[in-house]
Amino acid sequence: MKEIKEIIDMGRRLDELAFETYSLFAKREDFAPSLVLFWADMAEWKKNHLKHWKKIAKTYVYKNLFNRTTNDLKAIIKQLKNIQAEHVEFMRRLRKKRIAQDEAITQTILNEFCLVTDIYLEIFYSYDEAARESAPGCVGECEANLVKMANTLKPYLRLNPLYAVLLRSIVDLKQKHDFLQARQGRIKQKAV
Repeated sequence: MKEIKEIIDMGRRLDELAFETYSLFAKREDFAPSLVLFWADMAEWKKNHLKHWKKIAKTYVYKNLFNRTTNDLKAIIKQLKNIQAEHVEFMRRLRKKRIAQDEAITQTILNEFCLVTDIYLEIFYSYDEAARESAPGCVGECEANLVKMANTLKPYLRLNPLYAVLLRSIVDLKQKHDFLQARQGRIKQKAV
């Protein structure tokens, strides 16, 4: 299905942009040292995560676990293209160092939020199931990094509504992952 291939390619491109973004944030001397360390860790995670995208692109077989139509997939592609265009524009400003620390924090949340949507959860989950590794896998890594991000960014977000969005996305990711495991994955297989 060509739409899924495009969605996977866009996920990889979005992670490439996030890697570059975090790498640039980690070099900023005008940002809080604890955030600079956090962004250096995030850049390293994204660098490693890009290796998963290469494997996913070669081996992924779409199972349509959430019963999406072709029109649903096309709508997702359109949304991802908009996210990518906004991120590219943000990168232009960042390269000119016209980004404040608060904007960097907001962009970090936006970068990760788009990759915990249902379609990427489904792709990562299916990839993890096919790999059958004992490690936490893509979904586990995403969840761990979201929790780390929430803990690190909490003092800087105070009353920012994006913090609530971040916390909600962690809960949603966990619930949807549990749902997939119960209906499709190893939990169901063990119950048989």
